[in-house]
Amino acid sequence: MSKTWPKPVSQSLPDQVASFIVQRIAAGDPATGHRLPSQRQLAQSMGVGLAVVREAVKRLEALNILDANHGSGTVVRSFQWMPLLYDPSLFMLAVKHIGVSELWETRRLLEGQIVRLAAERATTDNLKKIRAVLDRAHPLPLDYAESQALNREFHIAVALASQNTVLADLLTPLVDVRISGIDHHFTEDISRRTWAAHEAIFSAIVAHDAAVAEGAMRAHFTVGPIAIETGTTTKAVVSVRNGRRHGPRSARAGRRTEEVADARS
Repeated sequence: MSKTWPKPVSQSLPDQVASFIVQRIAAGDPATGHRLPSQRQLAQSMGVGLAVVREAVKRLEALNILDANHGSGTVVRSFQWMPLLYDPSLFMLAVKHIGVSELWETRRLLEGQIVRLAAERATTDNLKKIRAVLDRAHPLPLDYAESQALNREFHIAVALASQNTVLADLLTPLVDVRISGIDHHFTEDISRRTWAAHEAIFSAIVAHDAAVAEGAMRAHFTVGPIAIETGTTTKAVVSVRNGRRHGPRSARAGRRTEEVADARS
């Protein structure tokens, strides 16, 4: 194996052209079913080579955004924005078009089911990996970027503990969603509550209590900068408080979940 690794490169010119075309489509010009200017016209207008435009159009064809036919031009297809979250060069545009609130709501619903499966299926190795992330959050991360990086690892580790790779793949781009300027909401108190929420989720998974695990996950979604920005705090706390608690095995995790929920009330 070669010991030489390629240097990271900035976004390629075809990627930039593809992103610009999608931005125009998002603005409704051209609309679905309408044709783009010819590739030669696009190249002249943007000051790039024809080969660059051709490559950009091929990329967008692969994403089912465009339909290019020789002789009849390039037409905008009716496409879904969600798959574009999986394309690094179009990620932010897709997030902006879909809306952070909808993505946040989707993530809450998805992770509620993921954590139930994790509580039922987590292996010893899964638990060790989740615990390792929590241990790295001590001392408490006071930098937003550091906390978010660990938060991402935690949620992906929980998703992998569900033993469902489709759910883990669906979740991955959602945990990467960021709101510009959201870090000003991040405080030491928010960090403390966030990681207390993570501990409550872990306790429920260890206890193999799916109901309490789901409640703990709901409580977690009432804590943090994005929860504040999207106004999801009160609603989620109410649903956790109304959640069922049962069985001696859930006692510890249930108490931890209630503590997290009460901290936000």
